[in-house]
Amino acid sequence: MGVEGLDLTGLRRVYGQFGSRWFYTRVARNARHWGWTEPGQSKWRLWRAQRQLQDVLGRKLALSAGARVLDAGCGAGVVARAMAVRFGLRVTGVDVLDFHLAEAKRLSARARMGERTVFRWGDYHRLPFGDGEFDGVYSMETLVHSPDPSRALAEFHRVLRPGGRLVLLGPISVGPLGELEPRARALIESFLEAMTMTGAVIYHAGNLPRLLGEAGFEVEEALDATPYYTPTFEAVHAYFRLPWEVVRRFGDPAKWINLRSTVEMYGVREHVAWYVHTAVKPSR
Repeated sequence: MGVEGLDLTGLRRVYGQFGSRWFYTRVARNARHWGWTEPGQSKWRLWRAQRQLQDVLGRKLALSAGARVLDAGCGAGVVARAMAVRFGLRVTGVDVLDFHLAEAKRLSARARMGERTVFRWGDYHRLPFGDGEFDGVYSMETLVHSPDPSRALAEFHRVLRPGGRLVLLGPISVGPLGELEPRARALIESFLEAMTMTGAVIYHAGNLPRLLGEAGFEVEEALDATPYYTPTFEAVHAYFRLPWEVVRRFGDPAKWINLRSTVEMYGVREHVAWYVHTAVKPSR
């Protein structure tokens, strides 16, 4: 049903095993994304930072209340519900993991948001929607899992109406992995493989705008948001450095890959950036 190369087994390992479910439920309050901290704010307010990142997304979408928006890789629907509540958008979320969809539907039903947020199975490389159905599309840190980012971007373009808006948020290497020094490259590639981040091997800060252009988009902004993400990165690293060391020595590290990501990736942080790309499907 999905695009060739989509690693469902890997995604289930990353998001479905006990350590991951505990991390996302207990630490991230069901969100699957990092945070945004303004200058002068405390980096220890992690949940506030998550909410502020959601607000950045809503402002970049810049759509009127009632606009129809696609959440590509919705997870538990935290961002979809934020877009519905704080920006009045009607959000359809798609995901390839059944337990994500079940959780998203349950949480939206509990919040009595079943009419404003809809969730269904969908591979964003082959979306189950007609042309031009949406006013906006966003990927909150999910394009990194794409085995074919160009195809995903083409699908986003197809389902957007002329004049529709696309916002991509997430971590990205500052340049081609092949240009990194050997130690950093080995560590990053090992991490990306473990996290099933095949897309992050293909695109980087230097070529994603080109890929957007090739998909038919006009790039409005490629914002290097690293200074706003870094405080969350630092705080999470500080919180989980010791727990990761305990797990690494006495437990099963494979079951706690999220702890690994917060600790080991900190050592190569100069090679990683966080970007917010905003693009528009031309009206002509």
